[in-house]
Amino acid sequence: MDSGICQTSTASPAEPGGLPFVLGLFFATKVVHKVFLAWWLDPLLQRKANRALWDDVQANLYFLTSAGHLVKERRVHIPPFDYASIRIIFDNLCLRFTRGQCELNISLSPSRDLEDSHHIDWVVATLDSKDVTELEPMGSLEEVAQVLRPRLEALNRAFSESEYPEFRKKLSEEEKSERVRTRQLEWELNQAVYGRGTTKP
Repeated sequence: MDSGICQTSTASPAEPGGLPFVLGLFFATKVVHKVFLAWWLDPLLQRKANRALWDDVQANLYFLTSAGHLVKERRVHIPPFDYASIRIIFDNLCLRFTRGQCELNISLSPSRDLEDSHHIDWVVATLDSKDVTELEPMGSLEEVAQVLRPRLEALNRAFSESEYPEFRKKLSEEEKSERVRTRQLEWELNQAVYGRGTTKP
């Protein structure tokens, strides 16, 4: 029998062993990284990414960073997908900046309750009594600076201990209405794609 005529090779990519070899090599690399490198290298790289974000925030939002201060995290949190994250305290406000995967996200919370966090779009829409769709874009730190600079003192008052309870109610209503709009858009999209049969929210 001529073994060179009807023989199918499955040993690529990366001879010998083909795909199982590649998967085994990948798994071994992950184990080596986790055991020998991750415990010190991952925090080091995360601190470097966070520092780069802090430098960029300082460069673009000096009016904020000059009067506020960076929160010193007790333990380095390592988010997925190489995201960088910092928190800045400005009087009554805590602003969290998160950047990665070509995205920039900012949330605000009272400095006395860091877990009560809200996306900047909803906060600014509530402050300005506008719909979220009417807001200026905030896809870069320069654009964020343009939105925050004229509103910083008003935001600081809104998040004060005396005014925040009332502002929080308005903010909750804005977030609730945004969720309703999102469900409505999803329903309309389903109607357009699948036709009748879906239940209107």
